[in-house]
Amino acid sequence: MRDQIPLKLLKDFFEDEIIAMSIYKFLKRKSRTKGEIFDKLAEMERGHADFWKDLTEKTYGIKLKVGLKLKLKILWNKFIALITPLTFMINYLELGERGAYLEYSKILEIVKSDAELYDKVKQIIYDEIEHEVVFMDMILGEKSKLAKIKDAIYGMTDSLVEILALVIGLASVITSPLTVGLAGLISAVGGTFSMTSGAYLSSKSQNDLYEGAVEEIKIKRILAENLLTRDLEKALIERGLNKESARLLIDTVKDDAEILSNLLKSIAIEETPVNPKEVATTTGIYYVLGALPAVVPFFLAAPLGVTSVTVAIIAVVLSSIVAFLTGIFTGVLSGIDVKRKALENVLIIIGATAATYLIGTLAKIFLGIEI
Repeated sequence: MRDQIPLKLLKDFFEDEIIAMSIYKFLKRKSRTKGEIFDKLAEMERGHADFWKDLTEKTYGIKLKVGLKLKLKILWNKFIALITPLTFMINYLELGERGAYLEYSKILEIVKSDAELYDKVKQIIYDEIEHEVVFMDMILGEKSKLAKIKDAIYGMTDSLVEILALVIGLASVITSPLTVGLAGLISAVGGTFSMTSGAYLSSKSQNDLYEGAVEEIKIKRILAENLLTRDLEKALIERGLNKESARLLIDTVKDDAEILSNLLKSIAIEETPVNPKEVATTTGIYYVLGALPAVVPFFLAAPLGVTSVTVAIIAVVLSSIVAFLTGIFTGVLSGIDVKRKALENVLIIIGATAATYLIGTLAKIFLGIEI
């Protein structure tokens, strides 16, 4: 029965636990008040890693080690932990723990006939759920701040791509850097009004959805607790678990109504309450700020005595750096692959600017447009 667990899955589990353990140890040194908690979590993750390591050796005769590739992953995650605020990282870890117990739940069905192994995996899943609860408690009251930062990053990223693409396209046909800079600045100011209006209306709708979903869970917990398990099962299946694995996971927490309802909120409710006015203001301000790396170099062109093309290259480089950093923050706040998101942001910047510059160049060649 054990040999039905894919070797790759066991390796992934081992690596994830080693990375988590390393991050917790790093955060222990970074945090002044939560060191003891991180130390305890690190030791627990070490125990989980040892379990997956032993299981792999017993099942496949392979001794898992911390190789160069894994060391680089650890180093990358420590770098992220270093440059991001502690609250950001705790949010990232909370989302990571959720992903961990969802993945572990997939093998419960495979090992259910092996009582000893089943109980051990079940305990690890319960540990990971407890970890998520710990992190949720740590950032209780900080969710609104995190949401505000997400709005800021959204506004900045959108502006970064839109305004940079515009000024690079104009730079291919306009010889005056100052004119390009002014056009970009005007576009940024105009785009701000559109962004703030959209952000305000979107956040109001988000609040309505969140409040309705939370109220529904409260009512079900009081009147029909069995409906909570049904909804949780449905949410888990939507997250990729099969029906049997979802039921086995629910079985680990079904006797605790509070954990059951919190788990349902964590998995099923995507929205979080926000202040629409703050969202609109934050998005608008950072939309303008996001345009600065693309626009400012064109205003500095005259003192520097450089051409529009040279300034355009400088603007692309500066914007790519900002896009890479915002990609890291977006990944951390959203719980997605940080490296992929950062590189994706840079590629979007390069792709958008290349396309608009090409269009402007073709217009200059075939239509004779040049200012």
